[in-house]
This record gives sequence, C-alpha cells and structure tokens, in this order.
Amino acid sequence: MRVPEIADDALDPADDTWAAVPSEKVPLVPVPLEVQRNEYIRTAWRTRPYGRVGEVDVAAGQRGGRLFVRLEWDDSEEPNGEFLDAAGVFFPDADDTGPPLTIGTTGAPVRLWAWRDRTAMQQALPATRELVATGPGAFRTAGLDVDAGDGDDRDGVRPDAVSALSGGRWAVVIAGDLARAAAAGRMGVVVWDGSNEERAGIGAVSPDWVPLAVK
Repeated sequence: MRVPEIADDALDPADDTWAAVPSEKVPLVPVPLEVQRNEYIRTAWRTRPYGRVGEVDVAAGQRGGRLFVRLEWDDSEEPNGEFLDAAGVFFPDADDTGPPLTIGTTGAPVRLWAWRDRTAMQQALPATRELVATGPGAFRTAGLDVDAGDGDDRDGVRPDAVSALSGGRWAVVIAGDLARAAAAGRMGVVVWDGSNEERAGIGAVSPDWVPLAVK
C-alpha cells in the first residue's frame, strides 16, 4: 500500500484529502479459535459465529511525522449492547516472520493502535490507546513494562483517532508515529463487532500483512 504525503492533518474521515488517496479492500477472517488464550473463550465461542466484519477499506497517508490510516467498513444493523464497536492497526518488529492472525505473540509482540467507540458517558476518555499485544486479547498499555524492552514506549507520536458512523458504515482515521510504521514496513488490521459481543481476542483480523510503501 502506497503511503503518499498528504496536504492536511486529515484526522477527519470526511476530509476532502481522502478523496485523492487510493484505498484497498483488505479481507478479514476470525481470529483462530485454537489460539485463544482462555479455555472458557474457546468453549463458549465454539458454536458461535464471530469475526463478522469480512473486509475493510484501507487508505493511508503521511504528514509531519505521523501515519494516518483510514478504515471503513459496514456496521452491523443490530444495536450494540454491553460491548462497543472497535478497530485497530498493528505493527510488528521488522524481523518478525509470523503472520498477523494472532495479533502478536509472547516472543514477537506487536504495537497496536486501538480505537473504540464511546458511549455518551465516556466522551471524556481517549478514543485511542497504544497497546503492546502478545496474542489474542493479551494487551497491555504501552510504556508499562520496561523489562520487556519497552523502555522507549513513551517516545514518539502518541496515537489519536476520529470516527464517524454514517449510512450504516463506520469510517475511522487512526494516526500515530510514522517512524514505527516505516520501520515495520507493514501492518495488520483488526475489527470488533460490538453488537456480536466481540472483544479482546474475539474479532476479525487480516490474515496477511498489508505492506506499506513509506518514503
């Protein structure tokens, strides 16, 4: 995926800037049940469909040391209950040869920029968090584990996001540190359908890395 220089800080997914940036359809598949860390989750979801978002339109641009990733997908017609819609992009280490299906492993963690929709009472909370992911649902806030080699977690550009739901489709722009994306040279995509009670390791993920052509 080409990552062109864009003219504006296009955090707004409706910004005219995105009309000139090519997008790609990225297929998504359910995070494999057999890699779920929790036996209860494996049992409870064995006969339940999940990972219901089958594809997402992805576009990317760069400006001022930040990577902007625009994600767009069809929202479920069912209303959300306890769990909210969410999405994210994640980046491996440059020498990681594993697939993105598990959203990282203990030996090869990935950096996840995670967006989640918010209720009216949660509007004061940040929409985006930077997490270190070591497997399905095994997420921790970046910067909390110096012993794991994350001593520089608080350096660089912190992620941010703006979202809009219109015409039954979510459009979300997530922005973060361009240097991290350029070093990885690729990214994974994950989406959670809140109306289907998807969360943590139960969601839809890109089965292959999306290569990034970052200059």
